[in-house]
Amino acid sequence: MPKRNIVQIKLPAEKPDCCATCPLVGLVPKHLRQHRSKETHVCLGTMEALTGRGINVRASGRDSNHPLRRPCDNRWDAWMTLPGRKLGISNVSYIQCRIPYEQGQQLQIKFHK
Repeated sequence: MPKRNIVQIKLPAEKPDCCATCPLVGLVPKHLRQHRSKETHVCLGTMEALTGRGINVRASGRDSNHPLRRPCDNRWDAWMTLPGRKLGISNVSYIQCRIPYEQGQQLQIKFHK
């Protein structure tokens, strides 16, 4: 049985309002971050670095004078034509970037005895 090197990620029908809710955003591993850089997140579809504040900016809160520019703007329409709206990304990228991002969003609940 061949080993899978690609993870298929299902994309939503509409572009998310902010990058933080997109299934393609992940964390840049600490050993790969540049010194004093604020770019701590990555878009796994384009492999472009994003800032922590930048991923939380909502497109609905912007106007025509200050449009929101995201790395996936030119590619989103093409991704919607993929079979089943599934985008394949590297297995290594998924494990190093997306899984830590998903785990960071989990609530840390402290139960008292």
